[in-house]
Formats: sequence, structure tokens, C-alpha cells
Amino acid sequence: MSSTEIPDHDTFWGDTNDVMKIQTRAYAHRVSEALNGGFLLRQYWHPWRQDIPYKIRCTIKVHEFMGDHHGIKVFDDPKEMLLYYENSSKNEEPKQTNRRLFIVEDLHPRLMEILGVLLDIPPEFFLAHCEEFPSLSVSNPSGTALGSSSYWKVPVPRRYDLPRSCCQPPPDGQYYAKLGNFNRGETPLGKGIQWVGLTSIVSYWGKPYGKDSWTSVVLIDPHRCKLESKWAPTISLDLVDCNGLRDITREFRLGSSFDKIVQSHKQRIYDATVDAYDNHKVNTTKDPFSSTIFVRNIVRSIWEEFVYRQITDVHDVQINDEQNQYKKRGSKSSRDYHDAPSYEKYHGLMVKRQKIREKKRDLQNIMWNFQCKIRPEGRKDGSESATPEEKENEVMAQREHQAWAFLEERLEAAETTLGNHLEMFAQRSALVQAEAANRMARSSGQLTKIATVIVPCSFVASIFSMGGKFEAGESLFFVYWTISVPMTLVLLAWVLAKDEDSIDFFKQTLSPFLRKRDQTQGGNGTRRRWGWFKAGSREKGHESGTP
Repeated sequence: MSSTEIPDHDTFWGDTNDVMKIQTRAYAHRVSEALNGGFLLRQYWHPWRQDIPYKIRCTIKVHEFMGDHHGIKVFDDPKEMLLYYENSSKNEEPKQTNRRLFIVEDLHPRLMEILGVLLDIPPEFFLAHCEEFPSLSVSNPSGTALGSSSYWKVPVPRRYDLPRSCCQPPPDGQYYAKLGNFNRGETPLGKGIQWVGLTSIVSYWGKPYGKDSWTSVVLIDPHRCKLESKWAPTISLDLVDCNGLRDITREFRLGSSFDKIVQSHKQRIYDATVDAYDNHKVNTTKDPFSSTIFVRNIVRSIWEEFVYRQITDVHDVQINDEQNQYKKRGSKSSRDYHDAPSYEKYHGLMVKRQKIREKKRDLQNIMWNFQCKIRPEGRKDGSESATPEEKENEVMAQREHQAWAFLEERLEAAETTLGNHLEMFAQRSALVQAEAANRMARSSGQLTKIATVIVPCSFVASIFSMGGKFEAGESLFFVYWTISVPMTLVLLAWVLAKDEDSIDFFKQTLSPFLRKRDQTQGGNGTRRRWGWFKAGSREKGHESGTP
């Protein structure tokens, strides 16, 4: 069920339910107080913002696991639907156990006020979803932290492509990347930029109330994405699903047709979540956290695809460097200062490593939020008193923990690999620069020796070149040439003999046959696993490769 209009409180409630009108208006006042306290930055959108025009496409889906309203009833008004499902008192013991989940895409201010009043959700929960950095901590009346059983917020990496069918490309500059109305960061547009990477957010709130009853709320960003310029909000560009990546990752669901293939980087989180809850059963427990199993699986699937591509990118860096070094192998051109690793490449590797480190931090936070860092307590699988549902939930939890731990290990390995590559990169650069400095020092010494000979010769030449009354040495000028020319040639040969780069230059210039022979000998490579080639001498090592 969706709603797009944003009426005020009087229009929204009309002449009915004055109590809810007063309570929701007071809730909106609490929102204003939180915003005045600086909970959100001014550039971030929130559903109670009125200084800019916007349109909301709020969609709400309810899943009743057990309770009084287990039968599906169709509503035309989302307000009536929320009141129907949450009309029972939360201060008294319910007659029977009620467990339900609200899946919300985008935020409508009037509807979020209803949820906030009925479930006693602080407005900071909805506001925190509008920005990446704010977070909440929930505790019981005694001050004991409730942890992720009551609240969590996790980032999800997403990627979108710029449409290639644009008649006129957008102007270069800084843009806000928006999912629906949510501002998800800034990104530059310029020459060569074909895609945009950003972070989507999924938030959860769980409210228990007597007799093991609870209500869960999951907030999901809209899938549609657009770029809006910082200097002129009228300039915007709608992005499309990512099609620029090779389809090297696919997920197959057992028991389904092979025609249904999950492509995580194109997956719409809200649609996939609703589809999962509509078609599969959830074994819930007393903890409302158990209702989010399908949401957590979808988040894990997207992260798994993202981590795999990051690892492949790191592997490509290694292969490209190996290929460049192989081209230089056997030649002495690496002594040239221009062959030293460039600052731009080193800076690019540093940026790549920093991004992986940030993503690893996000992944570790997700593991805490999804209780993967907590040792599961309870009965063992073999316990006779454990119900089949409890056993199944424990097995699923263990598999979830193992999957996230494996992703963490792979990101850790990628970061370590990049760190080792950076260290090797720096050592290689220092070696080339040290050799260049030594060569310059040797050249300076040679120039000093040449100057020691050339200066006296220049003095003699000046005497022999005198004219007029001082042309006494003119008749002996041939003696100067007889001595200086051979000496100059000897000195030149001596200098060139010490300069190996000059020797390489003459060899490459005068002996092209040598290059052809080297290329012929180096062409007998063997194809590697990832599509590159390595020299035949490397094949003699282990299959895993030798340095």
C-alpha cells in the first residue's frame, strides 16, 4: 500500500480521531526539537522538511506471523491499515500472541507519526535513517542495553550507471546522489565517469509488549536513484541499473527454476524482501529480531557480491603489475628514472586500500548488528528439549555467522594483499631512485675528471688561437689537434663505457635483431587462471605461482 500526498494534520485526520490528531501533532513537535538540536545536517532531507518541494512514494507492506489479524485484509487507506493492525493496547497483556512485521519503503510524515505513537518509537529512529552517520542505542528501564534485538541500521553498497542514451551530458561538477528523497552522499561528474557508487541504508526497530508479542518495523531506501546538482536543484539526472559490470556473479536458489537468477548488484531490496516473506515461512521466536531473517539474507547476498568484486579488483592490480614487470624483465631499462613507480599509481593504491578498510569496518558493524559477533546461547542441536523450530533457527544462525565471518576474512586478506603490494611498490621506487642517485653521483665524478683535463686544454687552445702580436703558436696549432682530439675521444668512450643506459640505447638502436630474438624467446607463455600469461620459466614453479 502506497501514499504520495503530504497533507497537514487537520486535513489528514479530519473530524475523526481527535486523540490521534493531538498525539501525532505532539510527535511532529518532538521531531522539530530533535532537528533544532542538530541531529541532522541541513543538507539532508527528512520527511518533515517543508522548505523544498518533494514527492513521496511511501509503500507499506504488513506480514502477520501470528495474532488476531492473521487473515489478510485489503485497505485503500494506509492510515486505516496501520490503525487496524496496531489498535491493541501495548500496556496490557494481549489475549493472544501477536507478531507482525511492517516493511516500509520511503517515509511519509503522517504515517510515520502513527507508527511512532502506536509503537512508542522515538522520532530519531526515522531521522537517523535519513543520514548515514547518526545511530541510536536502546536500553530497558534499568539501563541494560537491548542491542540489535530492538534496533539496528546497516549500510548496503549499491552501484548505478549513467544513462548512455542522454542527448546532452550533464554539466561537470558536484552532485548529490539520492535514493528517492534520501541524500546518500556527494559525487563528482566529469569526463570519463560512467557510474556512481553509493550506500543504501536498511533500518530496523523491534517493540515487544507482553505474552511474547512484538511488532517489527523495517525501513528500506527506494531503489530509484538520481543525481541532483548542488548549485542548481533543477539540474538532475536519473540513473539506471548497473549494466557496465560483467555478470560474473550469479546466485541460484535451490528448488526454483533456472530461469530465476538472482543478480545481487541489480536486486531491488524492497521487492526482494516482500517476495521472500510472501513465499516463504519464517519461524519466529520471542525476540523480534528473528523476524528480519530474510532482510538480513538479502543484505548478505549484496555484500557477498560486492566483496567478491573487490577481491577480483585487487587480483587485477597484482596481475597488471606482474605483466608490466614481465615486459621489463631481461632488459635494463628499469634503471631509467622514468620507469620508477609513479606517484599517481601509488596514490591510487592508497585510495583503494582505504576504501577496502572502510568497507571492512562497515562489514564488522553489520556483524555486530546481526549478532554474528555474539556466541549463540541456548540449547545444542542434540538437546531433546529443543523444538524443531528452535533447532532450525540455530542452524540458520550458525550458517549466517559463518557466511559473514568468511566475508570478513576475505576483505581482511584483500587489505593485507594491498598493504604488501604497497610496501613492494615503495621498495621498488626507492631502489630505482637510489640507483638513479648513484648514477648521477658517478656522472658528477666523471664530469669532474673531464673538467680536470678540458680546462688545461682550453687554456692551451686559447693560446694557440691568439692573433696579431700573440700568434706565436699558430704554426703549432696542429699539435693541439693532434693531442686534444684523441684525448676527447678517449674521454667520451670512457664516459659511455661507464653508462650502461647509453649502452642499452646503442644496442636497441643499432641491433633490432636482438629485440626480435628476445620477443621470440619470451612469447612461449602459458595461460593463467584469470586469463593472463606468464613466462615459460615461471611454469617450472608451483601451480600457485612463485614470486
